[in-house]
Amino acid sequence: MYRGSIFSNMPVRWYALLCCISLLCAVKSTHAQDTAIIRSRNFGIQNEIYFNDSLWYFHAGELHKTQQSIANTTGWEPLHYTAFGKENAPRGWQGVGWFGSWIRADTDLVNKKLAIRINHDGASEIFLDGKPIGGYGKVGNSAKEMVAMSARRELIPIWFPDTRPHLITIHYSNFFEVYANFYGFQTWIADYNQLAPKIQIANQRFNFILMCAAAQLILGLLHLLLFLFYPRQKLNLYYALFVVLVGINEIGIYQFYRTNSPMVQYVAQWLIDEGKVIMMWAAVMLLYKLDYNRIPRWRVIILSTISSLYFGAYIYKFFNHIEAWTDYFALVFLICMMDGFWSVFRLIKKRQKGVWLIGAGVVTVILLFYFAWEDIFHWWPYHLNSLRLLVMAVGELILPLCLSLYLAVDFAKTNQNLTAKLAEVEKLSALALAQETEKTELIAGEARRLEEIVEQRTSELREQADKLREMDMVKSRFFTNITHEFKTPLTLIINPAKELIANTADEEIHRNTRLILNNASRLLQLINQLLDLSRLENGLMEVSRIPLDFVALIRLHILSYESLIKQKGISLHFTSHWDKLWMLGDRDKLDAIVINLLSNALKFTDEGKVEITLQKDNELQGDAFSFTVRDTGRGIPSAKIPYVFDRFYQADPSDTRSAEGTGIGLAITKEMVELMGGQIRIESKEGEFTEVNINMPYQAAGAVLEPILELLPAGVTATMVDNKHQTDTDETKPLVLLIEDHQELRNFILQSLTGKYRVLTAADGNEGITLALEHIPTLIITDLMMPKVDGYEVSSTLKKDVKTSHIPLIILTAKADMDSKIQGIETGADAYLAKPFEKRELFALMENLISVRNQLREHYSRQDLWFTDALSMPSIERDFITRVRHAVESHLNEEGYSADQLARDIGLSRTQLHRKLKDLINQSPGELIRIIRLQYAHDLLQRRVATIAEVAYMVGFSSPASFSASFSRHFGFAPKTVSAI
Repeated sequence: MYRGSIFSNMPVRWYALLCCISLLCAVKSTHAQDTAIIRSRNFGIQNEIYFNDSLWYFHAGELHKTQQSIANTTGWEPLHYTAFGKENAPRGWQGVGWFGSWIRADTDLVNKKLAIRINHDGASEIFLDGKPIGGYGKVGNSAKEMVAMSARRELIPIWFPDTRPHLITIHYSNFFEVYANFYGFQTWIADYNQLAPKIQIANQRFNFILMCAAAQLILGLLHLLLFLFYPRQKLNLYYALFVVLVGINEIGIYQFYRTNSPMVQYVAQWLIDEGKVIMMWAAVMLLYKLDYNRIPRWRVIILSTISSLYFGAYIYKFFNHIEAWTDYFALVFLICMMDGFWSVFRLIKKRQKGVWLIGAGVVTVILLFYFAWEDIFHWWPYHLNSLRLLVMAVGELILPLCLSLYLAVDFAKTNQNLTAKLAEVEKLSALALAQETEKTELIAGEARRLEEIVEQRTSELREQADKLREMDMVKSRFFTNITHEFKTPLTLIINPAKELIANTADEEIHRNTRLILNNASRLLQLINQLLDLSRLENGLMEVSRIPLDFVALIRLHILSYESLIKQKGISLHFTSHWDKLWMLGDRDKLDAIVINLLSNALKFTDEGKVEITLQKDNELQGDAFSFTVRDTGRGIPSAKIPYVFDRFYQADPSDTRSAEGTGIGLAITKEMVELMGGQIRIESKEGEFTEVNINMPYQAAGAVLEPILELLPAGVTATMVDNKHQTDTDETKPLVLLIEDHQELRNFILQSLTGKYRVLTAADGNEGITLALEHIPTLIITDLMMPKVDGYEVSSTLKKDVKTSHIPLIILTAKADMDSKIQGIETGADAYLAKPFEKRELFALMENLISVRNQLREHYSRQDLWFTDALSMPSIERDFITRVRHAVESHLNEEGYSADQLARDIGLSRTQLHRKLKDLINQSPGELIRIIRLQYAHDLLQRRVATIAEVAYMVGFSSPASFSASFSRHFGFAPKTVSAI
């Protein structure tokens, strides 16, 4: 402290007071320099002052919300523009901060009601001289804490009590860039009494826009219902689409100006852009539909392509927050609408009634778009924006109203036409009624005549029915009598056969006798079924009941099939609820039922198992059993299951079925079961299983001592072992392939052929084809009806294969009709022999075919004949010989070219090639190679192409000496004799 200072004796409190006064003066002086003065003349036509530039201070981060801290801008950064974006944000801006501006009112505005209006996409709290006066949304320090709100059409009233500077402070946060490059805010100071009524009027206009949108939607819904009621008038559909789109677009405009959500406002603006594109498309399509019954495809493609491009561009603009761009949509809109207007103009030229209304509506829409929507002449200042939008919304109703009037006129015209048509129809109906009355009288007379004819014909049919009934009875009696007559010779066959079996020791006689007995027993079973069927038809079948053990009866029949089960390699399981089931039953009928079900199950099961179940049936009252036979065979197609109980029906009638049958077994079984009071059902799935179930009541009986009854064989008993290998190894005997699925017949023919022929056997067509291609037999005998592949396909396959095409083939079958024979010959078969056949006839046919084959072989085996006379061969044999010759010619000079190499070149094994060539030309592959070489050598020598030694090497001989020796042996003269000629 200086001694001479004027403050040396001043008290400390006065000194402090003097310092505060000096500081306040300095601050006040600073504020006075940056204070904005508002005057009445500055409000202008908008009744507000734009208050954004060069008057603000910024403080980043948070402040204590005390009146002293937020009523002072000391140390704050100056800010020149509050509507900043990401690029020009104030220093330190992290999404939240404080903004302040000093304002001083002119004398004429003191104590006058003013207002603050703010536009932002964030949240704000507004203070005047440190006191809160309002705000929008919820200010937060992060995006999660902040609640954004846009209130650009809201006013916050304020008063300035004097002309001193006053501080407006805004606590503001915004973490979203809803609109491009706009994080900040915009503020206005307005004359409340002037601006508030204008905002209220503008809001009312926006409400009217919403009412116009509702009217558009109602019109669209009405015409959509008209389209649903009358779909042929598609104009209503296009109309409804256009009007609904206009209504939706107006709702978007309303939301854009009235919503307080920034994001909703942004989406509404995007919808408005997309809406104008879709409205253009719908309007032009509607105008096209007026002129064209079927809109030209190229017009639809061009219009849809343009609309899609703009639609995608606005989507791109939306997601990339592009603020503004030049899209030339106004020009494109004019071109498209004028093209649509051309369709209307064409209708006007055709003098179509009422079309001028639509033309007027289209012109109105175009004018509204350019003078209201786009405002290309800037006729509408900002404060008339709501009026501009209202005029546009009301004007957009003109085209729908014009369209509605046109459709009403068109409907009236259609109604008039319909009325005229209706009158014409009534006139024609009256004429038709008179004609119909006349026709009715004619028809009545004709009906009376027809009744007389029908009565006469009915009498004739009744007489014919009586005659047919009588003939049917005669047929049934004849059928029954002749069937009974069959039993006598069968008895005389079966019983002596049994005596022979019992009294002979000769194995061959025993085997043949067993074959006779088995097939006679099968024939007797078929005869019994036919007799049962005849009795069932005539209602003469009776049920006789005797005590019997049903379990023992089932086991007895299972034993009769034991050999067949072993032969097929399947398993059979029998499960019974009872050890013995004594009841009163008809043994013959129960035998027939069990035999039919067991034989069917075993017949159609090639692998897997057969399960037989006998158990108590709890569904029927009293004593009843359930008898089930289930197999894992091929099953029955679902479409054929309803018919399996019909008489003479076979689920597989083809030539490739694997089992024989007449189609009456299940029919008789069903009728017998129902005759005894039972029910039968069948369930099957193709390729998986078949299950037959019988539910039948029974009357219990006491056990009695039964005699052991011998059952006739129910199925085929294997009497011979099937042999698929050759029965003889003598290569001089012809090799015969026998393809037959019936084992006993196959064994019988095998036994007959053995000794004179070597025999291969196959049980089906697939196996036969494989054996034929592998062994190349001399002759093939095939059955026609076989499982998997029938005889026709065997013949066709082997005759088309180069390995086996030359082999004679005999089809042996029970189908002896002319069509079947012709079909067999057409597949390439050499002979067709019907069953039953005479063994001598079969042998004679075989000898004849083999003899003819040998003659042909001798013919083609003569020296060089097959070179010069190959055209007389069948085409497939000629092609084969040509392939062999070309293969040898291509290796003519190769000394080591052998039969193995030739077989590989032809695509056969050496054995197959050897048998093919021996059967065809009676030459081995080695002999054939040698002959071809010598023939070419003879030609070369004859033409004097080279010397003898050179020719020898040219045709693949190792030395001239061996060549000369082979040449002399083959031709009978030396090579030099040829070259000397």
